[in-house]
Amino acid sequence: MKRIVTNVLASTVMSVSLAVSAGDEELCLDCHEPVEDWEGMTAEEIYETAADTTIKRHADNAEFDEAQLRAMIAALLAE
Repeated sequence: MKRIVTNVLASTVMSVSLAVSAGDEELCLDCHEPVEDWEGMTAEEIYETAADTTIKRHADNAEFDEAQLRAMIAALLAE
């Protein structure tokens, strides 16, 4: 059930945010393996961590607004 909710949330975020350029989510894959790093995390937990620019590797995420970052996460979770 949790997976279905995550997928519905991911689809909703992706359809709402058209501002994300295709491939922006690839930035996350420079450091993360979603299946391993985000296992058991909700999309909200992943967003909170990704938005934390005090994490050195996440400082570049400041260039994305909330909708863009959420859409990137949704795209990665859908893979």
